[in-house]
Amino acid sequence: MGNIISCRTGVFDTLQVAFESFPRAGVVHAEVPPAPGGDYRAMAELAARHGVTIATIATHVSLDSEATCAELLPVIDGAHRIGVPRIFVSVQAGPDVPWSAVVGRLRQLAEYAHQRQVILCMETHPRLGTNGDVARKTLTAVGHPGLRFNFDTGNIYYYNEGTDTVTELKKVAEFVASVHLKDTDGGFKSPIFPPIGQGVVDFQGVFRVLAEVGFTGPYTLEIEGDNVTALDAAGRQEFLRACVAYLHQVGAMA
Repeated sequence: MGNIISCRTGVFDTLQVAFESFPRAGVVHAEVPPAPGGDYRAMAELAARHGVTIATIATHVSLDSEATCAELLPVIDGAHRIGVPRIFVSVQAGPDVPWSAVVGRLRQLAEYAHQRQVILCMETHPRLGTNGDVARKTLTAVGHPGLRFNFDTGNIYYYNEGTDTVTELKKVAEFVASVHLKDTDGGFKSPIFPPIGQGVVDFQGVFRVLAEVGFTGPYTLEIEGDNVTALDAAGRQEFLRACVAYLHQVGAMA
């Protein structure tokens, strides 16, 4: 079975344009935001009309209180209703939130998701997933199959210095349930994310490490950054095509 290659719809202005554009570049899976108005079936049907399958839903959650945690529950329910098995989550917690509360609230959310056949994939963001060591600490403390890691190949450089993508991936590979494919010029906090294969990330190393643990996706292209913002729709389509061409070149995409 080949890798599941997806793309975030945010690269284009609307869901409609994204779903129209992805198949033209050879991409038939998408990472989408929470459904407008909470109508997940309508969003899934719109994708399907263009031959696109929703692989992941992308959102965020704050662990600062029980009330902010509860804001994630309707997204989990929506994913369950349309059979989307993974939710990408940027997990945030203020510095004053005790570690015990962080772990407890994450475990409760993981259990809620698990009961609905959904896996929460925590993004490579501080404070809980900054790099391999930090993410492993969080995931081990929570200790629940409903919470796994979204490994972002570019964020390793954006949020860290003195390390590299493959080094950090090896520390946490068995916890990875989704991946954001993003290249970078390698600078700390640099907003420049070129087409994959044109920056410093060792993508072949990434695919090799994850193949060894049986991971086949979703691998989601995250097209963003200062070098993308100025592009029109045609330019963004060419950016996507360049990424897809690289994936074919390295054998990561059939």
